Amino acid sequence: MSTRVVMVRAHPVDPDVRIEKEAKALSKAGHDVRVLAWGRYGKNTLRDEHRSGYTIRRFQFRAPWGAWVIFFLPFWWIFELIWLLRNQWDIVHSADFDTFIPALIAAKIKNKPIVYDIFDFYADQVPLPGIFRRLMAGLDRYLMCFADVVIVVDPSRLKQVGREHDASTIIIYNSPSDGLKANMSLQEKEDGLFKIFYAGVLSQDRDFKSLIDASADFDDVKIEIAGYGYYVGEMEKLGKKHARMTYLGPIMYDIVIEKTLQADLLFALYDPRVPNNRYASPNKLFEAMMCGKPILVSDGTAMAEIVREEDCGLVVPYGDVDAVKHAILTLKNDPALCRRLGENGRRAYETKYNWKIMEERLLEIYRRLDPDQRQAGATTLPEPHTARHRL
Repeated sequence: MSTRVVMVRAHPVDPDVRIEKEAKALSKAGHDVRVLAWGRYGKNTLRDEHRSGYTIRRFQFRAPWGAWVIFFLPFWWIFELIWLLRNQWDIVHSADFDTFIPALIAAKIKNKPIVYDIFDFYADQVPLPGIFRRLMAGLDRYLMCFADVVIVVDPSRLKQVGREHDASTIIIYNSPSDGLKANMSLQEKEDGLFKIFYAGVLSQDRDFKSLIDASADFDDVKIEIAGYGYYVGEMEKLGKKHARMTYLGPIMYDIVIEKTLQADLLFALYDPRVPNNRYASPNKLFEAMMCGKPILVSDGTAMAEIVREEDCGLVVPYGDVDAVKHAILTLKNDPALCRRLGENGRRAYETKYNWKIMEERLLEIYRRLDPDQRQAGATTLPEPHTARHRL
């Protein structure tokens, strides 16, 4: 009998690259996977959706971006808790704090294991007054001690969540599945332009303006931006205003990889003053590495540390238009440098960050949590506070 897994995410999962990768990996390994999602924004999001290997059940209740979402969380939590109590499952996989409390309650009532997968540390993700931020951070750090397994997306997160000395916390990077070899032909340049690409959340703490302004004087630079979020309206306006800038809207992940392969430069300019951004380990970084493309990132972030360590891109001060312009000009005029940085990134991806490595870590967690093995005593999960080895 296959293990019944429920993955919970307070987003529409339309798309949600990490949760989809994990769901596919678990389904491929023989688990019965359902994703419980919150359809809080987006257009034409289906309530129920069947995908290859897993299903999605969405709570259709709209909610805004930013700090105001806190007032809508109780509605989502009530729905989540009732659904988890009414339905049968063996393991619950909770993504971020905005799904964790109901999932933890349901797991303890049903005496089932819970995996706490921290994509972003919630206290640093939603802008809050200092005292409320400290209270939320403290509550999150306390409650995660009751999870059977805690996952983070980058070693830098260990300090942020207060588990830098806890060897039981598992690191699973946001690495993409390796699609490079099957799509090599997509790398051929079509029009001689230097192409810059971004796909992801269009939030207020990410710098698009500096890159667009820095590229304004170059007739041979083309910018393509895809995604959803706060800046959608602004991106639509800029796409009409600038001949060399195109806003693509939300696009499917296979198109993201195609566009990445066709690009000359990726960028992820996150504001390091936002605590979560300092620890961010975004898909864009590893997608660039997988596709052998250089990336432009902000100084003062964990991304910058990886880029410097692997020599796979350039680092600029956040909001510095002149520095961004100089970086674009440097790479545009030096194809050999672009190739070298891209090759370095690809080499690092193959040896350190390949999704096959991350997938095996995820599957090992579920082998250890398998109800049949636990009941038979074949496998025993180490206690979070006493474990000595990290996968």
